[in-house]
Amino acid sequence: MKRFVHYIDMTKAKSEEAFQEFLGERGPALQRLREALLADGQDPDALLDGSIESFIPLWRWILSRLAGADAPGATAPGSVPRDVWPSWERYMYEGETTLSLESLFLLDGLVSYLAAVVQERAPQARWEIARHHAKNYRFRNHPVMVRGTAEGHMFLPRLPVVASVDALRGARESPDDEIADYARALIEQLNRGDSPEDEPLVEVEDLGDDEIRGRELEVSLREDIGHEHSRVRTGSGIREDEPLVEVADLGEDTLRGRELEVSLREDIGHEHSPVVDRMVKALKWEDGISRVIREDREVLLVATASWSIERLQAWVAGYLEENVRD
Repeated sequence: MKRFVHYIDMTKAKSEEAFQEFLGERGPALQRLREALLADGQDPDALLDGSIESFIPLWRWILSRLAGADAPGATAPGSVPRDVWPSWERYMYEGETTLSLESLFLLDGLVSYLAAVVQERAPQARWEIARHHAKNYRFRNHPVMVRGTAEGHMFLPRLPVVASVDALRGARESPDDEIADYARALIEQLNRGDSPEDEPLVEVEDLGDDEIRGRELEVSLREDIGHEHSRVRTGSGIREDEPLVEVADLGEDTLRGRELEVSLREDIGHEHSPVVDRMVKALKWEDGISRVIREDREVLLVATASWSIERLQAWVAGYLEENVRD
């Protein structure tokens, strides 16, 4: 069996191989989606008409057919060779215990259709391998859609997969228009471009002299820079612009008992992965914790009959604040 290699750990040659795999899957994945629609009595030509609005009934249909890996009649991804999985799934997760193989195929087709619709409306968009100087950059070596100088990396499978997993687990309900809104946002970003007529990255204005503060210059950043790159850090190295950790009670499982799901902020799971591994080991020794599983880089499953959401959230946040450093 081949050793699992995550995108961010790939060599340049391996990432180029994975990139070509991803591109080669786009056509077959879309065809498989069309066949699934047809088998269910849908008209693929009418439903996949290339409009933004078409994502509303399509996403509603996909959500209604999502199945867990252990659902009756479903195929568990772990029961088939990994080469059968969509490549983006194969290079993101060592194991898949939530979504069935059939669900992954539906999402793979959705990614292909999403890409086609987006590129039709953002003709300058193109596929590239995300390159970044930071070794643990969250999209490093991923196949991404970019514009202009390729500074904005858009990994299309991410939102549909997260929304599907959340919906299947009952963590949150996905609105019918979630993917349609996602497509609109992608198109807007990809059309922003780098040409001279686009909004400047930065503008500077001389505010003149202030009696108390002296001469001041005002620096105005483009809106996407201010919002998408606002990484405020404290002395502990922890970002403060998003929640550090969120905990959800998944309820009782007949086999595993009560489980709490810990969702870590993306930069913690990717940039401080060794700290998370040590945290998992430490948490296992706490009284009242019967099992801790790191399901993926950003998600932990904690089996406990006695810990509250608040207690676990405080414990995890405290550990990270104490141990994460720049």
